[in-house]
Amino acid sequence: MLRIYQEVQALYPLEYREVVPAVQRGDGTADSIVAAHSLIPEAMRHAMSAFGVLLSPDLPLTRRQHEMIATVVSVLNDCFY
Repeated sequence: MLRIYQEVQALYPLEYREVVPAVQRGDGTADSIVAAHSLIPEAMRHAMSAFGVLLSPDLPLTRRQHEMIATVVSVLNDCFY
């Protein structure tokens, strides 16, 4: 499992690896949608790898645009994330 996390994380831009203070708990841990996906490791590898490739700095969208798209989709799906 650790190897899959490391492979997937390597695809994401550095700024996506930092914990967002708004979701960080007092004990330093944070909610992670990735943890929920880890129940099916091969599915997580494929899904999260696709997201990592779509976040490539070589593509024209900025992090703000990625976050706005994710926010709108979450609101439309009535999802906290």
